[in-house]
Formats: sequence, structure tokens, C-alpha cells
Amino acid sequence: MNPTRKLPRLVILAGLLGCLAALAFSATASAATTTLTFKEPEKGSTFAFVDNAPKSQLQHGFPTKFSAGDEIIFTNPIEIAGKIVGRNHVVCTATKNASSKHFAGAEFLCSGIARISGSTLVFSAMLSEGNTEGAITGGSGTYAGASGTFVTKEGKGTSTVTVNLLE
Repeated sequence: MNPTRKLPRLVILAGLLGCLAALAFSATASAATTTLTFKEPEKGSTFAFVDNAPKSQLQHGFPTKFSAGDEIIFTNPIEIAGKIVGRNHVVCTATKNASSKHFAGAEFLCSGIARISGSTLVFSAMLSEGNTEGAITGGSGTYAGASGTFVTKEGKGTSTVTVNLLE
């Protein structure tokens, strides 16, 4: 057998084995997650709007536009299996100007804490109309040192939140 032909085959084989090892490692790393699912009913929620300069005109109690620096502050109950187990506390700050008809255009940067049965999850996200995706950045109690992601799917009268915590 020609030694110059054997070397490229070994390099290709070593490369393939390296790729397989990397795939096996990433599959193991991504498999270690805990999923939490809960509801956020609108009933029992609170809402406040902070209109920083320039001020917006109100129409039926709602702003007609958002400007960078405006804030939305809200809380929602957290429900698991039909039982209220906690509450979200969220502050969102607009990062650019938008009309109220194009709410998502204001690009609200949100941060909050979900208090669940005496423990907390800390999160951040860009608020958008419809589904919102964000990051879990910490926690306490049962969720001490938590990290992961979440998706909120808007529904009629309630939202469903799916949290994937990395272990």
C-alpha cells in the first residue's frame, strides 16, 4: 500500500471521529434540561405606564406613542395546575420611538423576577407582540444559579410560559 494514500485516509478518519465526539458531547450537554410550564392569567395582573419626556397624548387612557425611556411595569400571577403559586414582577423600558399601533416597534427591553413558591427566577427579554423569547439569568432557593431560556405564548385571557433550565 502506498504510504502517501494512507495519510489522507487517517486524517479524514481522525476528523470524522473528532466530529462524532463533538456531536456526542453537545447532545449530552443539551439533554440535561429541566422544563417548567406555567400559565399567567390576566385576572389579578397589574399594569402601569411611565411616560418620560417627550410626553404622549393619551387616548382612552392609553398612550398614542412610545418614546425611548418610557416604561411599562406589570405583574402577573403564576399558575401551575390550576393553583396560583407565585407572581412575575417586570419592568420594560422602550429603547426607541414607536406609535402605539406598532407597539413592538418600541423594542422594550424587559427584566423581571418570577417568585415561585418562595424561590425566584431572574429573567430578561425583548418584549414583542405575540410570543416573547428570553433568557433566564439567575435565581434563588430551588433555582439558585439558574440559567436557560423561556418562551411566552400569548393566548386569550392567559399566557403559557415554557422555561428550559440548563443543568
